[in-house]
Amino acid sequence: MEKLIYEIGETEEGIFLERPNRFICKVKLKDNSEVLVHVHDSGRIKELLYEGNTVNIRRAKNIEKRKTQWDLISAKAEDGEDILLNSAFHRYISENILRDEEISPFGKIDFLKAEVKIGHSRLDYLLKKDNKEIWLEIKGASLVENKKVIFPDAPSIRATKHLDTLVNILETKGKDVRASVMFLVFRDSDLFTPNWETDKVFSEAFYQAKNKGVEIFLIQLKLKNGNIYYTDKKIHIQEIVKGK
Repeated sequence: MEKLIYEIGETEEGIFLERPNRFICKVKLKDNSEVLVHVHDSGRIKELLYEGNTVNIRRAKNIEKRKTQWDLISAKAEDGEDILLNSAFHRYISENILRDEEISPFGKIDFLKAEVKIGHSRLDYLLKKDNKEIWLEIKGASLVENKKVIFPDAPSIRATKHLDTLVNILETKGKDVRASVMFLVFRDSDLFTPNWETDKVFSEAFYQAKNKGVEIFLIQLKLKNGNIYYTDKKIHIQEIVKGK
């Protein structure tokens, strides 16, 4: 099953030239002009953002308040698949999923609040269902090797902190709550694994959190013709390997 959940709209195709820093890249347009583009993704994404690769960008709004007039939207994978590379859309995509009881991993919910502070941390959502709180963090994943989605693609202290917060919620609030992470997977994948090579601390925390009751949901998404589609494809979590 595929279901349209978010419309990005028209974009302009260009050729990636370089990424001087994590927030900026240079792109050549069809008229051979070069533009500076904002990169709204802190990951390394070297497998997609390399010189000569095809990318899609969109002219930004409120450009008088910005240093760049363009936003990076997506890049072309080697198999021709367009991969969303703009985390600014994660909020809208995830909320549309959560409010659609047909595809939400939680079914019909009674309450939703975004960006909720708890302790010294902030989580993406607080949901309520059947008088039970559901604390939820959203993560976007685009690094895929041989249909194995790997997260994170760069060390992430913040991601580990979110896992620790979710575990603490379960330990302090007990049976009255659920704690979850929802990974938005933007490349066709069969299997999920944390990135032991890049971030061992997160990888250990991931399996510890899972074993302590943090629910993990992997949502397969596709970008086609400027639209984001939900698919019901099942992505499995790789079992922890001894010695890791």
